[in-house]
Amino acid sequence: MKKQKVSIVIPVYQPEKEVFEKVKEILRKQTIKAEIVENWNMPEAKSMNTGIKRAKGEIIIILAQDCIPEDKYWIEKLIKPLEDKKVIATVSDLYLPEEYWKKYPFLTRVLTVNDIGIKHPIMDARACAYRKKDLIRVGMFSEDPNVIAIDGDLYKKIKDKGKIVHPSTKVLHLHHLTNLKKIKLSYKYAVGSGRVVRKYGSKEAVFWRRLLRATPLFGMLPIIFVFPFGKHPLLFPVYLLLSPITHLIYVFGFWKGFLTG
Repeated sequence: MKKQKVSIVIPVYQPEKEVFEKVKEILRKQTIKAEIVENWNMPEAKSMNTGIKRAKGEIIIILAQDCIPEDKYWIEKLIKPLEDKKVIATVSDLYLPEEYWKKYPFLTRVLTVNDIGIKHPIMDARACAYRKKDLIRVGMFSEDPNVIAIDGDLYKKIKDKGKIVHPSTKVLHLHHLTNLKKIKLSYKYAVGSGRVVRKYGSKEAVFWRRLLRATPLFGMLPIIFVFPFGKHPLLFPVYLLLSPITHLIYVFGFWKGFLTG
């Protein structure tokens, strides 16, 4: 069986130099060699789509500039499921090491305490593999400025066209954050959630969870419920004090996104 060529598309915008160099270093050590396509200083979706068009590989891996593959077998393990024609995409887990989390400002640490460890996204634009022909067939990533959750939008376009597999691979997600940047990201996520719910309604995968979080007062419950008491219980009093603010940010952002569509 002929081996398919692999291209890794990395949208790059003001990267943290040390992390980005580590990303490229571990990619050079992979057991499967791949073309690296860096696209600089474009809006994220356009950057990825431009990279996909430029890529020479039949298999496309989208990798964020701040996601470091766990080991030299990452590409090999990530693309293996695509040998099955019924599989349309493979998704890596995201891992935030506690030692990196400790570099965040105090308030950011409180707000991101639940992110420590491994996350299993349904679909994510930061470390996934696809066939190039499948991405082109579904229109790639949406460049519509009204679509904030571009990975969620892609998930909607491909989920009925094949299996989405999680092959037990992970990347270290070393995303540089400040207090202001974290608040902006939270607001952006909330707006995106509102737009997704307006577009897809109850067909959206986590419709009820998004709607509950956007309900005044009642939306406080899931914020408090997800606090990881086993990790850093001493942060809970501050987390509790901040929860009304994070709740208001989500409620305002969600309904703005929902109403403006």
